[in-house]
Amino acid sequence: MGGKNAQIVMPDADLDLALEGVPWGAFGTTGQRCTATSRLLLHRDIAREFVDQLQGRAEQLRLGDGLEELTEVGPLINDAAMRKVIHYVDVGRDEGVVVCGGSRPQGDGFEGGFFYLPTIVHEVPPGSRVATEEIFGPVLSVLTFADFDEAVRINNEVRYGLSSSVYTNDVDLAFRALAELDNGITYINASTIGAEAHLPFGGTKQTGNGHREGGWQVYDFFSETKVGYVDFSGRLQRAQIDRHQL
Repeated sequence: MGGKNAQIVMPDADLDLALEGVPWGAFGTTGQRCTATSRLLLHRDIAREFVDQLQGRAEQLRLGDGLEELTEVGPLINDAAMRKVIHYVDVGRDEGVVVCGGSRPQGDGFEGGFFYLPTIVHEVPPGSRVATEEIFGPVLSVLTFADFDEAVRINNEVRYGLSSSVYTNDVDLAFRALAELDNGITYINASTIGAEAHLPFGGTKQTGNGHREGGWQVYDFFSETKVGYVDFSGRLQRAQIDRHQL
């Protein structure tokens, strides 16, 4: 279920709510989630202020043992995952501006684990590698747009189509997002993660294999329909098409 999921923030959005959603979506579970927020699409009118505030929040996140209650960002799963993140951050330095993170944490408690600081790469151009390739780690690529049509184009240009979210107070625009964003899941005023088990889960394009997990659709995919006829009347029953006399 690969993804390059985008959170889109419009200028009319509740920015405090959006600022809560981004760190959770991008850095919760250390970004190791198929629905993790890997891209942040900001309207250019709010981009500078939003990134400044997001940077402050990202730098305050507590790294540590994932089993500890106060930990907000745990380690990556293994050395290969960490090296992949290091590689993409190096790519990001060439394609954008690393405004926070960009290295492994120092100090006691981090030597034995595959920790990496929450990283934000700003001024990322559409079509670049960090804007289109799945990193699967605590790395967020930030892109800007002029209007919602451009945001849709940027969202849809990647080969994945799992999850997306839009923060806006415009109901019409919200329902446009549900129709136009090429993803299997779209959230309005929520992060890109947090799928509910009773709803179908899956994506479009190169995300998944075309069917949906969860919800009632899963019964159709993982089962075969069998029809049974039971008759204790003691006399011959004919089908509706066989109502003629012998």
